[in-house]
Amino acid sequence: MLLKKACTPYGKLEKFFTEPYNEKNFLFFFRIMISFIALIEITAMATDLSLFFSASGTLVPQELMYLPSDSFKYLYPLYQFLENQGLNDIFYPGIIYAYCIALIFMGVGLMTRYVSFIALILQLIIFRSFSPFNYGFDYFLTMSLFYCFIFPTGKYYAVDAQIFRYDPVIKFNYRRIIQVHLAIAYCFSGIAKGLDSGWWNGNSIWRAITSVDNSYYAYPSFLLIIAGIGTVLLEFLYPALIICKNTRKYAVMAMILMHLSIAVMMNLYVFSAIMIVWNIAAFTSLTATKSFVHVETA
Repeated sequence: MLLKKACTPYGKLEKFFTEPYNEKNFLFFFRIMISFIALIEITAMATDLSLFFSASGTLVPQELMYLPSDSFKYLYPLYQFLENQGLNDIFYPGIIYAYCIALIFMGVGLMTRYVSFIALILQLIIFRSFSPFNYGFDYFLTMSLFYCFIFPTGKYYAVDAQIFRYDPVIKFNYRRIIQVHLAIAYCFSGIAKGLDSGWWNGNSIWRAITSVDNSYYAYPSFLLIIAGIGTVLLEFLYPALIICKNTRKYAVMAMILMHLSIAVMMNLYVFSAIMIVWNIAAFTSLTATKSFVHVETA
């Protein structure tokens, strides 16, 4: 009896991560959307990338940019080696092309796990080299590429699936990892915002949107207060809202609308896109229905 009780929590946890789900749509959707968003972002930065990531002519000297990076101990030896070998002029443009090729290969599912790992390493080298300019998108992209590497994303609707003829049966619910990750991220984000008085008096919302468009200063203050408090409560209560079947679809739709608003008002299009992809991948059925988004209620 004691052994049975001791095994109960483990049994519930095992059931949570092995509960049957159509992983085929999830894995394909996640792989193709992450590679697409990453490609859009790197190509959108193409004309300005030399101002952040290059040997010379940078907006801020390269040495000063990667000095505060958490990856300094890895970046410094790399850049010292490139400089000593005279490879800077080859490395900087070459790594961008290699990163784009890896993302394309990942999107079509060719050598998926290997190119996902390569894309992850190259993304870290490129974007951690100017970490003062990094924001939420860069970290979520790193995590997304890591998940594309450890998940069997090349098992369905991929060139790898045609070449290697994988066993179509998957005995692990990988979508659960994204669900737990989102719940934790939103909850702690809500706690952090809640500790900042600016989110309760509307000041944080005002500073965020006026940094992009000064015309927003004319908006009534009560709207900014409502938006700030609503954001705090929605993020903090996100885990509870998605656990409850009756509120799950409303929570997902609210998050999608919130990120669409961020995209429109703050021009953070790729950040909003990747967060919407995570929410859709985590909590929707990804099957054709009459509605735009069919949220799982099981």
